Amino acid sequence: MTSLLWLVTGLFGVLFVYSKQAASSAISDYPPLGRFVWADRVKMHYLDSAKDTAPADGRQTIILLHGASSNLRDFAISIFEPLARDFRVIAIDRPGHGYSQRMAENDFTGASSSGAGSGKWVNPANPVEQARLIHAALTGMGIRKPILAGHSWAGSVALAYALDYPQDIGGAVVLAGASQPWRSEPRFYNTWPAIPLWGDLFVNTLLAPGFQLSAETAIARNFFPNTPQPGYAHEAGLALLTRPDNWRANAEDMRKLSDFLVAQKKRYGEIQTSLTPITIITGDSDRSVSPETHAYKLHKQIAGSELVVLPGVGHMPHHAQPDKVVAAITELARKVAEIQGISGR
Repeated sequence: MTSLLWLVTGLFGVLFVYSKQAASSAISDYPPLGRFVWADRVKMHYLDSAKDTAPADGRQTIILLHGASSNLRDFAISIFEPLARDFRVIAIDRPGHGYSQRMAENDFTGASSSGAGSGKWVNPANPVEQARLIHAALTGMGIRKPILAGHSWAGSVALAYALDYPQDIGGAVVLAGASQPWRSEPRFYNTWPAIPLWGDLFVNTLLAPGFQLSAETAIARNFFPNTPQPGYAHEAGLALLTRPDNWRANAEDMRKLSDFLVAQKKRYGEIQTSLTPITIITGDSDRSVSPETHAYKLHKQIAGSELVVLPGVGHMPHHAQPDKVVAAITELARKVAEIQGISGR
């Protein structure tokens, strides 16, 4: 029994050292790509196509928000550069992901323009709170009425932003985005980090080797039926997930989003597309965020929204068919410019 105990202790010791080295290597291999801005005491990391912090020659600004298990590099290797030919483009690491800090749970929030969150203690996994931080960051940068494009998990953030800051947004793109609650239970790797003691052991010993063994399979499943580009995991810096705090943030996002969307979905009818155009882009073969459950329902909930369905495309349309995604965003930008020109907004 004593020998077995020493063996198990030694094994976890090796896994602990391996995990620390993996997290350290991820930081050195994938350093920050952009700049930092403070938003309500939270340091946010962003990549900006403008060469300085001043507004870029009056061009419309597109804000790109990545999904779960990701960071802004996912856009940096896909549609960032094509969009930057015609727009100022800013990709942001969502709170707790990449190199953006996570707001502390139970921190006190200020009021949004609609009063959402006013007088409440925040939950950092709430898309309303993430939208609030992003709004604060963009306001501090002097960005006015941007177009927000949210992929996957961040589709909920783009929608929350449109709901809470209607005077401070030009339009929104929901890209294979989550918008409705769902019934399936969270995976074990998203529930275990919340378990006292065991969660600490998991993220500091088992996470990194587990990620190493399963990453390619998970990527293939996310892209299906499309094929990921060679070296996608490396180019997208997915190893940053092996840092315990980043994984905890991602796991919390995944555990809690569905519950938050129960309330948020009831508000989608408030969006006035005559003032805030909404484009919903989905692949008809998306197995990660079901088009039937999310995109198609959202299109019915938001009168006047534009639905773009890409045949034979899975959950990563900005990689599978980047030209069509860029075209859809560009068309939305044209509508926004027309509205702002007429209204003088």
